[in-house]
Amino acid sequence: MSEGPCLVIAIDYGTTFTGFSFITPKTANGDLDEIRVVTNFGDGFRMGNTDKVPSVISYSPKTGGEQQFGFSLSEEAVRMQHSKLELDVQETKLDELELILQVMDGMKDLAFEHVKSAAATPGYSWKVPEEIVKDYLERCFPYVEKSIAEDLGEQNMGRLPVDIVMTVPVSWSYRAKDATLRAIQKAGFNKTRFPLLRDVMMVTEPEAAAVYTARFLKKEMGANFLKIGECFVLCDAGGGTVDVVSYKVVQLEPTIALEEVGCPTGAKCGSSYIDGYFKVWLRKLLGERNYRKLDPTAVGGKSNNNSSEGPYMRAIMDSFDGHKKEFKSGGRDIKLDLTEPSLANITIDGKVDEGQITIKSSDMKSFFDPCIDRILELVQGQVDQIGGTGYRVKNIFLVGGFGESEFLQDELIESLGMNDLNLRRPSTSWTAVVRGAAILGVEKAAHENITFLKTCPRSYGIKLDSAYTKTKHDAKDHYTDALTNDVMAKGQMHWLIRRGDLILSDEQKVTEKELAFNFKETGKKMFKIPIYMYEDDNIPERYQNARTELLEVGVLDCDLSHFALRDFHRFENPETGFPYYSAHCTVKTTLSEGYLTVQIMWNNAQNDEVELCKLELDHE
Repeated sequence: MSEGPCLVIAIDYGTTFTGFSFITPKTANGDLDEIRVVTNFGDGFRMGNTDKVPSVISYSPKTGGEQQFGFSLSEEAVRMQHSKLELDVQETKLDELELILQVMDGMKDLAFEHVKSAAATPGYSWKVPEEIVKDYLERCFPYVEKSIAEDLGEQNMGRLPVDIVMTVPVSWSYRAKDATLRAIQKAGFNKTRFPLLRDVMMVTEPEAAAVYTARFLKKEMGANFLKIGECFVLCDAGGGTVDVVSYKVVQLEPTIALEEVGCPTGAKCGSSYIDGYFKVWLRKLLGERNYRKLDPTAVGGKSNNNSSEGPYMRAIMDSFDGHKKEFKSGGRDIKLDLTEPSLANITIDGKVDEGQITIKSSDMKSFFDPCIDRILELVQGQVDQIGGTGYRVKNIFLVGGFGESEFLQDELIESLGMNDLNLRRPSTSWTAVVRGAAILGVEKAAHENITFLKTCPRSYGIKLDSAYTKTKHDAKDHYTDALTNDVMAKGQMHWLIRRGDLILSDEQKVTEKELAFNFKETGKKMFKIPIYMYEDDNIPERYQNARTELLEVGVLDCDLSHFALRDFHRFENPETGFPYYSAHCTVKTTLSEGYLTVQIMWNNAQNDEVELCKLELDHE
């Protein structure tokens, strides 16, 4: 638990909405009433519930006093949305290709007239998701800082030690965690702005929600609610992801303590996917040509759910969102007006009446069904997991923005009623995650599931010759390998670990880089690879023009002389016909707290993996 007075800041960056909270605890555990949720984000944010701010940003020119993020967008703005989901999709080349297609399509394939009309401020961003998230959080930061200063007093801002807690979904990849942390720190949540920053921590969204919800409901419902040994299931239904985790109560005093039961599960089936199903339906209803007028950034045959929306589609989706939140079984048909001028009076027999479309209740239900079915499956899976351990579930806790949907609640109640389970939803369910994260930050020493985050202070790389391409390499490095006849680029830097890479207290980062060591039949079967360290951010790509900036910190010394030629792959030079042999190796890098381990692994001709050498470096 935190020692002495401190400030804990919690950040819940969400797919559709983002929440910030802070606490300066007076006790070791912190009190729920001490949590402050940031609600003031300046002019233009006086609409609806301000406990969270929409996770949207626009790079379109301002037409008035708009801030171009959150609720405060100009009428003609193109809004970038759902960027959180894109932090976790770039694990394959297909995902990256889809993002490139979206950008190219949004910028009209770089057509000259479009570029000219956009001038210096195009509406569609060419930035990668991490940069978009950073820009968004950077616009939020001054209001978070201002709220803390107003609560603590300007004079106390720099006097308290600071801990920062960020929340992530259960199934968040290392790459997504790394990108999230980088964006948060670059946005201002760093040691420069908070000189007394101690720890940066990461907790899963359901873990934070469970801690807060259990304590909130216990306080609200009295001493008989929840007992030691009792289990419950927490469903955190957000805009992008839905996480479902089971917990057992292991302590009630001085405060409730929980233990995770079974295996957490989650899926991308949040409320934003309902928007996607609606867009698919709308596209089919209107036809490709008319739909494109509403959504020029739609890619190919797929509706653009996770990237951007222009003013016409934005207006329709804002209207749709209000109906979505109010939808329940057996509701009335919904009327929506097409906002694009050329569609305002269009009539399509049986589909559109003078620019107005009708969404039948059955259609609306069909948009919900895939998400609802997946959530019910996740919840039932957790109930079954607990049952398999000999315990019984009595309560399901429902939190998150999607958790406020009456339709979702009704479907869960109907499904759970057969199992004699109670659905509980705190009145503060929308901010349960960011409130719980603040509590976990206060009690950081008492919770095993908190991950402490650090970043690697330096970059580490190796020098290799690479296959030459004109677009990537300097012509000065061009040469033809006499042994293989391959056209190569000499002395290219390959960075195994980059400065700022995330170091997790409970997980190692492992990367692999392939290389080939080629030699003649009578040649030496030995090679050395120096490891270089670089201190700054702008890492060099060529060794030749950066020799004086690089510091050699170790050498990977590999000796293959005791292996027979049959253990290597044999090739022939296509120009001379002379044979040569190759050792296909992998540079395996493991980044953990305090140490960086680099290994050279060799897969011989028999496909056996052999460790050739290993080097351990202290990166602190």
